Amino acid sequence: MTNKILITDPLSPAGKVVLTEAGLEVIEILDGNTDKLNAVLPEIEGWIIRSGTTIGPNEIQQASSLKAIGRAGVGVDNIDIEAATAQGVVVMNTPGGNTISAAEHTIALMMSLARNIPAGDSSTKAGDWERKALVGTELNGKTLGILGLGRIGQEVARRALGLQMKVIGYDPYVSEDQLIVKDIAIHSLQEVIENADILSLHLPRNKDTLNLISTAELGMMKSSSMLINCARGGLVNESDLARALNEGIISGAAIDVYSEEPPVNNPLLSAKNIILTPHLGASTQEAGENVAVQVATQMMDYILHDRLNNTINLPIADMSILKTIGHSLELARKIGRLQHPLHTAAVKSLRLSYNGDSEHIQPLLYSAFEGIMQDRFDGVINLINAQSVAQSKGISLSTLHDPELSHVQNVMAIKVESENGATWELHGYTDIQGGHRLTKVNNYHVDALLDGPLVLILNVDVPGVVGDVGTLFGDYGVNIAEYSLSRKVGDIALSLIKCDSKPVTEMFEKLKSISSIKECYFLG
Repeated sequence: MTNKILITDPLSPAGKVVLTEAGLEVIEILDGNTDKLNAVLPEIEGWIIRSGTTIGPNEIQQASSLKAIGRAGVGVDNIDIEAATAQGVVVMNTPGGNTISAAEHTIALMMSLARNIPAGDSSTKAGDWERKALVGTELNGKTLGILGLGRIGQEVARRALGLQMKVIGYDPYVSEDQLIVKDIAIHSLQEVIENADILSLHLPRNKDTLNLISTAELGMMKSSSMLINCARGGLVNESDLARALNEGIISGAAIDVYSEEPPVNNPLLSAKNIILTPHLGASTQEAGENVAVQVATQMMDYILHDRLNNTINLPIADMSILKTIGHSLELARKIGRLQHPLHTAAVKSLRLSYNGDSEHIQPLLYSAFEGIMQDRFDGVINLINAQSVAQSKGISLSTLHDPELSHVQNVMAIKVESENGATWELHGYTDIQGGHRLTKVNNYHVDALLDGPLVLILNVDVPGVVGDVGTLFGDYGVNIAEYSLSRKVGDIALSLIKCDSKPVTEMFEKLKSISSIKECYFLG
């Protein structure tokens, strides 16, 4: 069956070519028709949007096969990240695709403000010649204050420095030594607002930045200063800004984004000394093609090859880690799967101990949890929503970085406790050939390559058990590939038997009926 990708905002044809050439089926619904959407949502695995589509919990719930949402652009405030995460849906954006276009639009608005270009254009076309009334100001030597020093903020700074401006900035998550553009002086939020001749916003919209610039902040600005917002609507309180412009508290503003788009009954529409553009920051041919190709490539990579880039909601800071520890991730998932039949009650806690690189522990933990919960959870479970699922079920997840766990490198121990008190801890590692090996079950030392069905037996350590088990396997035509015997904890021994085929239920019941066998599990 063909993988289906839904597109609900205009996307450059170059992006659609990437998808179709990869064999993906593209469904375009650009008119917002609810009936059409409802009909296709259950079928889609990927959904590509821009700023015009809002994806909430209802849409995510309807899209029961959805694996990924791709935002062609940077801002993802039109996507319910929490709902997507809970459903195990990847949310990805394209942070670099429109950087230059957004930075250039900011500079264009700054120039237009400084030299009264829109007013001059309108005046001249109306037959007026208002040279004296439209005297501007030079940017040379002026101070540009930038709030948000990510990719776009720094590209704006780079261009402003070329205009011989002084650049100061504020970003609580960026220090001076992390800046690519070095001639930016880092200051506090208040210092940037108070000292900027032009204040430019380049922040995401979230609970911390909503209405960041309101009456109090506008009152801190110089009366000659100007404000630019090409980032996200809602960073500036629009009523407060309109009042500040009308009362001459600041001299001008240029706005490209709005709390509701398009703006209707917005006080900025009638404010003085303001330039308004219809969300043009990323609206260049180059940016449109860049983000379309980028989001399509990312979507294709994930849907077809499980490769992730620019994810918003994967709880792992460095995506390159996943490539580094691919074998270990699979081992953690396998050991989690082996734990499932060992627990007949609900899982209470899972702890992953590891003697390898500590930064690898968290994804390994989530992978192990994915393994044990795969047959216990009615829905998708993956690295994205593992923590969310655990919290919703009251399951404790924890990690322990233990360099003394084993003399062998990159050994993990996955300990699971269930509600009835059953506790099992399985150890394993990836060998130099890439094979996954199980080396310990509770206090029993074993050595089994995890490449076939396993039967685990706990039996009284008396003569004849191995013969009885072997005979029974032979009677049912199940070939034993490996027989690992671990002597003994108390008077109980453990056997781990690798088979060439899955034992039938009847054989398994007879195995359990052997008097010396205390417990018996098929681990899959």
